[in-house]
Amino acid sequence: MEERVGFRRGLSAAVVLGLYAGFMLAVGASVIFDEDALLNAGILWALTIVISSIVLTPILAMGRKRGRNDVDEDVSALRSALEPCNQGIGGWRALSHVRGEGFGVCVSLTDMKNPLPIIENALTKADEIRIIFRFAKGDLDLRTKVLKHLEANYPSSRLQKRTRTISVMPENSIDKAVIVTRTMMIAPPLMVGGAVAFSSITPGNISLIIAGGVAGLMLSLLITTNKGR
Repeated sequence: MEERVGFRRGLSAAVVLGLYAGFMLAVGASVIFDEDALLNAGILWALTIVISSIVLTPILAMGRKRGRNDVDEDVSALRSALEPCNQGIGGWRALSHVRGEGFGVCVSLTDMKNPLPIIENALTKADEIRIIFRFAKGDLDLRTKVLKHLEANYPSSRLQKRTRTISVMPENSIDKAVIVTRTMMIAPPLMVGGAVAFSSITPGNISLIIAGGVAGLMLSLLITTNKGR
């Protein structure tokens, strides 16, 4: 069962996001409106904080707590998955050829007769663990074959290629709380920029101001939901 952030932390985060977003929107209001600019800016700031607290708290409270397994746990899990591939004393063995390396688990592809079962079994954990395939120095043929296999099954954004290693990164999943937080950080300045730019065409035109704000909001949603693929 996933551990949730909780109401108290969700409310705290919602207030902080409301303070930030409200400030940006207040700055935009003070620039766009000439009459009672400071009063309108203050009201907009306060409303943004209140609305953010009411609307965002339940969403953020249900978000997953960030964190990851200890590398030793990842090593144990991958060794268990690769134990059926052991090739005996003097050959490839999970206990000696799988170890922690940085924030991932390294699988050494040396001393083996058939690397394919090892690679396939290791990839069953690729959605949970960063897996690093390490090759013997000068073993370019094996590296090329493994790289072709990985490129056929994974997008380039999940692969890190170096001279002696190829890493497969876990898929970067984004939950609702992350999308909301990123949107609240990126949307306000883009909305203000769009509203100011559109209002400069015909100063005081409410329709253009709203259109500019909506354009900035749509752009921010495209940015926050883009996974870089």
